[in-house]
Amino acid sequence: MDQELKAKGNELFKAGDYTGAEEFFSQAILKNPTDPTFFTNRAITRIKLEKWAEVEHDARAAIDIYGLKSPAALKSSFYLAQALLGLKRPQEAYDVASDAYQLSLAAKNVQTENLSRTLLRAKQQLWDARETARLREMNETLKGVELLIEADLARSVAELQAQLERGEIGEIGFGQDERALREDAQKKVTDVREAFRISSKGEIQERIVPDYLIDGITFEIMHDPVMTPSGSSFDRLSLSKYVEKAGVDPITRAPLTVNDLRPNYALKAACEEFLTKNGWAVDW
Repeated sequence: MDQELKAKGNELFKAGDYTGAEEFFSQAILKNPTDPTFFTNRAITRIKLEKWAEVEHDARAAIDIYGLKSPAALKSSFYLAQALLGLKRPQEAYDVASDAYQLSLAAKNVQTENLSRTLLRAKQQLWDARETARLREMNETLKGVELLIEADLARSVAELQAQLERGEIGEIGFGQDERALREDAQKKVTDVREAFRISSKGEIQERIVPDYLIDGITFEIMHDPVMTPSGSSFDRLSLSKYVEKAGVDPITRAPLTVNDLRPNYALKAACEEFLTKNGWAVDW
């Protein structure tokens, strides 16, 4: 019976009915709360609905059943890290994804790339939080304006939540509208910071590390990038250690040796130029 409920949930998920799929997975869990796949299926459904607190619950439940160090739990760890990012808890997301990433390397698991991207997102969120704090410390007026934008966003989201609870909108509509509200608020913050940057003649300016300069294994700025046969670039030291341990390309999973790596001189020059002009980025 529980497997039939899971199968129905899978059908609705494929059809894009995430609310219906969530209900069937919930029924399957009530019938058998010891099957971790029921929790992982409901977790990814709730990711689609952006119900991050519920995703966290399901991912942790699946990890507890699988066992923290089990390779079978890596997908659940990926979902958990996504939930923590959605909940604006980047340090926890980074810690979860980092541990799972190391385990995935040893197991040569297919989740390695997903976890790699999640680690970078977590580090970017951490950096963004530090930048926000730094800019607000520099200028109290900027801080006040940004806090007003955040307060307005919180009120709008609360009103949207009330509409959801009254049944005036569905889960999908709520998710879409909330995303639009957050994107609009972020645009306002960006516009305000640009105005302050111009008025301060560049003194108040957000510092950004370009993604293409960041190593996809250590998530630090590269200083000696090399290229794989598939065209991806990583820092020489981190990729050499990875290849010696895993024996495969971190992106394509094709067999790879250290002798297959080639220097990326253009990217190295770009990294050196950026660090010369932005010494703060060494501690990114």
